[in-house]
Amino acid sequence: MELEYKWRIPKESLSVLAAFLHSHPGRLSQDTLLMSAVYYDTPEQLAHQRGCALRLRRENDRTVCCMKRNIRKDGAQALREEYEVEAETLSEGLKKLPDAGAPEDLCLFFSAQNFCVTAKTEFVRSCYLLSEDSPAHFTAEFAVDVGSLGNEQRMQKFEELELEFKSGDTAAFQQFAEMLQTRFALEPQPLSKYARAIRT
Repeated sequence: MELEYKWRIPKESLSVLAAFLHSHPGRLSQDTLLMSAVYYDTPEQLAHQRGCALRLRRENDRTVCCMKRNIRKDGAQALREEYEVEAETLSEGLKKLPDAGAPEDLCLFFSAQNFCVTAKTEFVRSCYLLSEDSPAHFTAEFAVDVGSLGNEQRMQKFEELELEFKSGDTAAFQQFAEMLQTRFALEPQPLSKYARAIRT
């Protein structure tokens, strides 16, 4: 399950937010990833009709296949089923995804389909793993994504902030996210990268 918040990058308060992250006492690690993703669907949009997004994403030297299914979307917050495995191709990923918990019947169905590329993203992710203990313990990844998204014909630039729950108390995580949104005047980004990419 994936629980995350997305916001537009706040030009006015970005430097203050950056200082907050760098000085955060619960900052466990910091990393930079070069990321690119290719999204797939059938010509009939069978994945979209079933509420799914299928992608292959390169993360530095690692390639993963992912299936996402939307459960709830509310402003900056999104709750999704997310299943991910290491795979070099979509076909290989669909064979492995049931072992990661993805619905086996859905994976078998998709394995028999012909897919085409529907969208692409290319971006740099600067991410921070954070740990909080008040009011309850949780860990989360805060990321700054800067790059481009679109399709084979047209790509457009994008920037966004993302806070993803990793472990611990979900209520405390949500409270922390709401604190960030209020304190730094963060504007929700209601659409996923994929949703924006297919609209270009």
